Amino acid sequence: MRKWIMICTGLAAALILSGFFIPVQLQAPTNVRVILDHTNQIYVSPPCFNDAQLSNFLEEATYGEASREGYEPASSCTSRSLTEENVTIHEALLKLTGLQPSKWSSDVWDP
Repeated sequence: MRKWIMICTGLAAALILSGFFIPVQLQAPTNVRVILDHTNQIYVSPPCFNDAQLSNFLEEATYGEASREGYEPASSCTSRSLTEENVTIHEALLKLTGLQPSKWSSDVWDP
C-alpha cells in the first residue's frame, strides 16, 4: 500500500512540475473584438487594422462571430495577434481563469 502511495505521489509531482515547462498555444477568447470586412469575407484584429487592405463594408464584431460566419483572417498579423504561443500550462491556466492578464486583456480588445 505504501508503495502505491509513493508511486502516485511521484506521478502527481511529475505532472505538476511538467506544467512549468510544457509550452502550449492559447487561442483568443470568442468575445475578443475584431473588424469584419463583409465584401471580402475577412476579419482583422485591432492592432492590425491600419495595415489591412479592407473595403468600406465594415462591421465591428467578436472573434466568435467571425469564426461562425466562416470569415478568414485578413493577414498573418491578424492570425498572430489572435494566438499566444509558448505559454506554459500553468500560465495558460492562470490566464484562462483570469488570475493573470492575457494578451487580450487591454481595452483595445473589448467589444
